[in-house]
Amino acid sequence: MAMRTASPWWVSLTYGFGLLFLLLGERVLDQNSLHWVLSGLGLLLVIASTGVRAWTMLGTRDARRRVERTLLGTQLAGIVGILLYALSTDWGMAKLGLAETTATHVHGALTVLFSIAFLIAIVPAGMIELGLGTAMREGFDRAQSADDEGVEYLRVRDIGWSGLSVALAASLLMVTCKVANERNISKDVSYFKTSSPGDSTRQIVAASADPFSVYLFFPPSNEVADQVKTYFEQLADATGKVSVEEKSKLVDKDVAEKYKADDGSVVIVRGKDKDEKFQTIKLDVEIDKARKASGKLRNLDKEVKTALLKIAHDKRKVYFVAGHGETTDPDTMTDDAKRKVRWPRSVAAMKKKIGELNYEIKDLPQADLMKDIPADATIVMLFAPTRALLEQEWAALERYIDKGGRVLLAYDPTTDIDMGPLAGKLGVKFLPGVLSDDSTHFVVTRSPYDKRFIGTSAFSAHASTTSLSRASKGLLPLMEAGTLVDEKYAGKGEAPKKTYTIRTLDSSYIDANNNLAFDGDTEKKDKYNVAAAIEGPKVDNKDGFRVLVFSDVDLFADQDWAAGRPTNASFGGPLIEDSVHWLGGEDAFIGETVSEDDKPIQHTKGQQDVWFTLMIVGGPLVVLVLGLLGTWARRRRAKKQIVEVTP
Repeated sequence: MAMRTASPWWVSLTYGFGLLFLLLGERVLDQNSLHWVLSGLGLLLVIASTGVRAWTMLGTRDARRRVERTLLGTQLAGIVGILLYALSTDWGMAKLGLAETTATHVHGALTVLFSIAFLIAIVPAGMIELGLGTAMREGFDRAQSADDEGVEYLRVRDIGWSGLSVALAASLLMVTCKVANERNISKDVSYFKTSSPGDSTRQIVAASADPFSVYLFFPPSNEVADQVKTYFEQLADATGKVSVEEKSKLVDKDVAEKYKADDGSVVIVRGKDKDEKFQTIKLDVEIDKARKASGKLRNLDKEVKTALLKIAHDKRKVYFVAGHGETTDPDTMTDDAKRKVRWPRSVAAMKKKIGELNYEIKDLPQADLMKDIPADATIVMLFAPTRALLEQEWAALERYIDKGGRVLLAYDPTTDIDMGPLAGKLGVKFLPGVLSDDSTHFVVTRSPYDKRFIGTSAFSAHASTTSLSRASKGLLPLMEAGTLVDEKYAGKGEAPKKTYTIRTLDSSYIDANNNLAFDGDTEKKDKYNVAAAIEGPKVDNKDGFRVLVFSDVDLFADQDWAAGRPTNASFGGPLIEDSVHWLGGEDAFIGETVSEDDKPIQHTKGQQDVWFTLMIVGGPLVVLVLGLLGTWARRRRAKKQIVEVTP
């Protein structure tokens, strides 16, 4: 009686499809019914095919058993990977009951381990199946002796070891990338390009009643000069209000002395004679230095815009309310309030940006606020107070708003501070419950807490979000954001105009009980309001008040959690710039500022999972399926040839 040969080819194919269904169910689809169907079907196929493989191994002997045992070992490695993956999920991490810091490291280790297990399961098996073809599955039946079978097994063993080597090599690369990410090791391989004039810069020039003269002081035949000249020629063509002249500090000594210019100086002059104002931008004259990230050529548009704003109008003032433990006044925070903040917040980038917009920053302490808002205040800002304002302070803010004042309010949902009487006056109320999202969130701590680092791309058509809408190619990060809701208008006269400018995606919900999980019975997934722009009716034929309210103060914090180090940008990106322009009545200046700096790529958890699994698991699975299909096609051709030559 003929002995049963190796297991049929469809066993490996079934196993591969099982892993593919698990990939789609766990890493691609959201937490819905289809997710559970695909994941359950994938797990069933993996277990069933492994059982068939084990049964086949027990029914064979000698070399054939060793071949089946090798393939069974690869499939068992996949099952180990599934178990490790289960432990790395939110459910698994909760079962382990580890401290948050420990859980972050354990999650990273489990992610690497289950990926290595899947590589060991897929790559060697795929190469063995590619090598088997008709030689193994039909060669065993035609084998005349145990020696022939031994030769076939040696082929399978060598192929399997080669596949294991490839899998481990890929694992080493993956681990290397993981270590580089944790150690914050990076290399700049970006391209170089000088920025072109942005919409905001063009509008500032176009809105000016006076023309601008630009003097370029560079050595002869200078590459940096060519780049800068091209920029200003584009600005001149777009506005018709800019003249560009190349100067030499040796030939044009009088002009150089007047503006104190040296090689590499770009002098921008507005007006003439007594009304003349100018600003100087200093650039490196060597192209290699100027093109670096620390140089100014990549951000020439930002430098020019900053210079134009300084000569477009006199410096104005922004007052930061202080003395209540605000983000902008951390020294007055209580110890209890500091413990609630999960990481140090810095607003250095925001303050720098406000300074670049030609505003002077001043503090407004409690003693001064209780009297009244200073007469020279253009904008008043209140950032996440951790102690409630006094009645006299709220009254001062109300009087300022009634006179057509400009106010920015930003809150932190981890505190219980509300908007006081301003809620009824503005028709907006702040709710402190923290927003979460199970699917669209960023990977920061690699723990369930990441659900509070959500992202959104839902922006309304409003001047304060113009640049944000145009520049946002991904998602705007919202870190522990609260919610804004309508409040009954309690003011006098005509109600203000209200626009919700930023909203969450419809997969977000308010985590009312702070259990880092969605409770369908008491919580609702919906689009929630994060920012509102309120504009009051005119006062004495003058524009009415303008107020911006944000439920996430971290929009204005320095962007340092993704890179692990301070940067020169805030999470809101151009949001603060457009907000200040709108509040200051400079609607005409609102527009995108062009920068040629490489933007950091930020992926949500779902996007990271998709790319990771497609690279690590999806690619080998495709190779495995194609290999099995090729083996099946070769077997059919071989059988057909045998039938044709048989008399």
